[in-house]
Amino acid sequence: MNLSSVKLDKQKKILIVIFCVLIVYVDTTFILKSQSSGIKSLDPKITRLKNDLAKLHQSLGSMRAAQGKPGLTVQKAITKSSKILSEGQISGLLQDISSQANKFNIQVGQIRPSRQTINAKDALAGDKPLIPILINLNLTCSYHNLGKFINELEGMQVFLSVQELVISAQLPDYMKQKVVLVLKTYVTK
Repeated sequence: MNLSSVKLDKQKKILIVIFCVLIVYVDTTFILKSQSSGIKSLDPKITRLKNDLAKLHQSLGSMRAAQGKPGLTVQKAITKSSKILSEGQISGLLQDISSQANKFNIQVGQIRPSRQTINAKDALAGDKPLIPILINLNLTCSYHNLGKFINELEGMQVFLSVQELVISAQLPDYMKQKVVLVLKTYVTK
């Protein structure tokens, strides 16, 4: 069969042209329109990712600069919580803890300080021996407020660390939990 022998009449030619125009119309109307709208919707994501990448590079630069001075950050952390109280100042510390709890909408059921027993070997030698004090707290709060509260306590000028933490669900209100928190600090005589 020879291609030159194939003759198309006018109606077939018009039908082929209409079919091609219809394909081009459907392609531009539906397919290209949805693709262009999809590309436009990616523009805010691209700009956000570029901004995040720029912030990451900036943070990495500051981290590298801070790595060159490692003693500076450690020294700041040590001097921040280096204050040791005397035994007479425990009531003031308990008041500060209570006010911090109120600041984060935490209900304090009970605050009870107690001395931790220590061995004679473990006692620090010197003219002012440090006495460990445990502060028992019974709290009712949400998880987020508890985390903020603990972070604030550990960032205080007085040395405080979390010795024990027990969280249990409170049945009537599932958004609040019962928390038993034991803080450890040291005092001098």
